Amino acid sequence: MYFLKRLIVIVLVQLLIFSFIFTLFVFSFNQRREVSKNQSKALASVIAEQASNYFEENNNNFSSKDFFNFLDDQIGVQKLTNAFNVNPPELLTVYFRSDIMKGIVNAGTDDNLNKDDDSPFNKTNKFFFNNKYVAIKPFFIGTSDMPYGVVRIETSNIPILTEVLYNNGLFYMLLFLILNNQAFLFYLWTKKKKSLDVDTGYLKESSLGSIKIMHKLLGDVIEDHKTPNTKNNKPANVLNIDDKK
Repeated sequence: MYFLKRLIVIVLVQLLIFSFIFTLFVFSFNQRREVSKNQSKALASVIAEQASNYFEENNNNFSSKDFFNFLDDQIGVQKLTNAFNVNPPELLTVYFRSDIMKGIVNAGTDDNLNKDDDSPFNKTNKFFFNNKYVAIKPFFIGTSDMPYGVVRIETSNIPILTEVLYNNGLFYMLLFLILNNQAFLFYLWTKKKKSLDVDTGYLKESSLGSIKIMHKLLGDVIEDHKTPNTKNNKPANVLNIDDKK
């Protein structure tokens, strides 16, 4: 029972340490993910601005593929993503308002072509959390109040997860060792030492144990002396018949 209690205490301490480290990891992950979200939004804004200029200059007669070919020739999509420090997008495309309204494509937008956060199309739940972030930015042509289309960027959160682990893995390991060491030192500091008080402490317990042992030994000696020995205990004036011979 004693060892079981100790084992339970050790497991609880380890769980507490792991929970603390996991909280730090979640905090770092959420911070990095928020930065990635803002960068994805900024990238979508830049591409939407370029799309507005491109489709207005070309009288709305070109496709999204033509636009990205133009963008890649002028700036370079890879250069843009690197400039905004965005993980390589899993999807980077332009959807036109006419196609969205006809139901030809699902852009994950509401009626005003703004991002619909409740749309299942904007979520991919894996590993117990939404591992996808979607940035949507409408773009306009001329003075029209209605968006001509939207820019949709999909990025994965998994690279952020691995990046945080890679950058902070050594720190988490050292923190785990330090916290375990501190827990052990705290245990030694709070461990009750055996009292030297003769009346209540360790000396009393030891003395009582010694007295009990001595009492048992004395009892055995007394019992041995009580056992009659006919040869040694016979009267001196009694002659043995065999002795006369």
